[in-house]
Parts: sequence; C-alpha cells; structure tokens
Amino acid sequence: MPSSVAGETSVLAVPSWRDHSVEPLRDPNPSDLLENLDDSVFSKRHAKLELDEKRRKRWDIQRIREQRILQRLQLRMYKKKGIQESEPEVTSFFPEPDDVESLMITPFLPVVAFGRPLPKLTPHNFELPWLDERSRCRLEIQKKQTPHRTCRK
Repeated sequence: MPSSVAGETSVLAVPSWRDHSVEPLRDPNPSDLLENLDDSVFSKRHAKLELDEKRRKRWDIQRIREQRILQRLQLRMYKKKGIQESEPEVTSFFPEPDDVESLMITPFLPVVAFGRPLPKLTPHNFELPWLDERSRCRLEIQKKQTPHRTCRK
C-alpha cells in the first residue's frame, strides 16, 4: 500500500486467531441411557412389517387360488377335447399283439417298416416306371446329337 506521508508506518491487516470456548459434554445421565422396553414401543416398531407380511400372505393365497382355478379350467377343457378327439396315441409302428393272425418261422430276419413286412426285391438297374422304351431312346438320341463346346467353330 503506498503511503502519502513518508514518515508514517503503514498498518497491514493480518488474520488473527479467534477463541471459541466449547463446554465439555456433560456426563450422561443413567436414566437417558435406558431404552424404553414397553410392549407398546415394540408393537409400534413391528406394526408396519406385520401389515406388510399379512398383505403379502393375502396376495400369495389369492395367486394360489387363481392358479388352481386356471388348472381346473384347463383340465375341463382338455377333457372336452379328449372326448371330441378320441385318437389313440401311437407308441409303436408294430401291430398290436392282440391283432396277430398267424406266426411264421423262417431262417432269415424279415425287414419290417411301419408294422408291415417289406417285399423281397431283386437287384436291377433303376428305371422310372412312367418312361417307356420309345421315350428312353429319344432321350439317348438327343444326348448324342448335342454339340460339344470344343467342336464349335
């Protein structure tokens, strides 16, 4: 800070310490330390939780009741469907043992598909049954007359 008079001393503002007097804590009174253990205090403390528990239990019982009603309705519906659609459940492709009419003993094992024995087929070349001899010859001739790419000029 510049001073207008040369002989005067300038005063600087310096922070100082302030004293705050704090009284010590008073000794706890033994009556203040005792917790109230009356029944009314405990019932008040637990009332909210008990109400919540009772509400949840009511909801659970209601959900279980709804599930039972739904199961009964589904069972009733399946019974009605079962009466309308009385298809026997297929468990095997073999014929029923009660339907056997004859018994055949052979030295070879028969091949069975869908409960019926397959006929013994003789090995031969594969042919389409709807093609006759003439159409087969025409196809072979057309194949022979087809020009190859290497022969073109």
